Amino acid sequence: MSTATYPVTREAAGDAPPAGNRRALAFLSNLDFPLLAVAVVLGVIGLVSLQGAVSGVPRLEAAIPRHAVFLVIAGGVMLVTMSVDYRWLNRAAMMLYAANLALLVIVLFAGTRVNDATRWLQVGPISFQPSETMKIATVLVCAQWLALRPEALHEWKGVFIPGVLCGLPALLVLVQPDLGTASLFFVMFLAMMLMAGVPKRRLAVIVSGIVLGFACCYPFLKPYQQARLQTFLNPESDPMGAGYNIIQSQVAIGSGGWFGRGWGEGTQGTHRFLPEHHTDFIFASYVEQFGFVGGAVLLALFLFVILRMVRAMDLARDRFGGIVVAGLLAVFAFHVLFNVGMTMGVLPVTGLPLPFMSYGGSFLVSTFALIGIVLNVASRRFTFVGP
Repeated sequence: MSTATYPVTREAAGDAPPAGNRRALAFLSNLDFPLLAVAVVLGVIGLVSLQGAVSGVPRLEAAIPRHAVFLVIAGGVMLVTMSVDYRWLNRAAMMLYAANLALLVIVLFAGTRVNDATRWLQVGPISFQPSETMKIATVLVCAQWLALRPEALHEWKGVFIPGVLCGLPALLVLVQPDLGTASLFFVMFLAMMLMAGVPKRRLAVIVSGIVLGFACCYPFLKPYQQARLQTFLNPESDPMGAGYNIIQSQVAIGSGGWFGRGWGEGTQGTHRFLPEHHTDFIFASYVEQFGFVGGAVLLALFLFVILRMVRAMDLARDRFGGIVVAGLLAVFAFHVLFNVGMTMGVLPVTGLPLPFMSYGGSFLVSTFALIGIVLNVASRRFTFVGP
């Protein structure tokens, strides 16, 4: 994929630039309505499937109204992030990065501990995960640096700065501990390096270094994290321990058959055989309800979103926009790939939620914000001047 050229502006093509309220019409004429529509559809599917997953579980049924509220808030955030010219995000990138990095530090000392992990900040009745907004802030600040210094990428010092920018939040998230999200920062880093035009050989060295780094970190992982890595290829080796989640997830997927048991009729989740069936393992719960056909439709929608993000990356009018979309694409695709992979037992259990589907306000809002930024870049693929 070429990263050296960007679409010709309307001024260069000889077109008269939009003026006044024509600017808004020009924005709407270039808006990726198919991507916007599919994002809304996925949000609705997530709400419906989540309600079916927790049906009959009184403790979890109260989560549905909260998720519906989060969905409305997320939709509003998406409208904001797609409407404000993304060049403003460029200017605010470092401020957003510093603020979110500070929140990650605060989490370590004042965060709420849930299931042996300290990932949430509590502000009154609201709890949120700073790591979710940190992902977007890191993409923005790295894209800003890479866009301004393309010539530096041919030297190691040009790779060092964005590596540090991604490595700092990754380290803070790893301490929480959250191995899945920490890994995501390095995937973002590689995607943006590739889009920015880092030489392939240099990129190969970087990948080798990251893999070696993770291998060296293995002895320092929590015991349950080591057990997950050891048992994902053979969960039957510890069926009542580390392999339990994977086995129950596979049972849920298999019991769905071709067309599923029906909405709200899944047994693995409602009978509590499948842990975290409304968050980490929502895909397994969804397939149990709607079967292979329903799962295939859902994956097709995810693929559509990914392809539209690739299109937005290609259409970006500048380096900053293209690199931002590359980073956000890595975030979205990594979540889908690893969540679906772990529920099928082909990838380790990482705790990464499924976009649009898993319960959780912070993740839902950040997902829609991500889509909004992609829509922003795609809709402003031409430079508009004038009043």
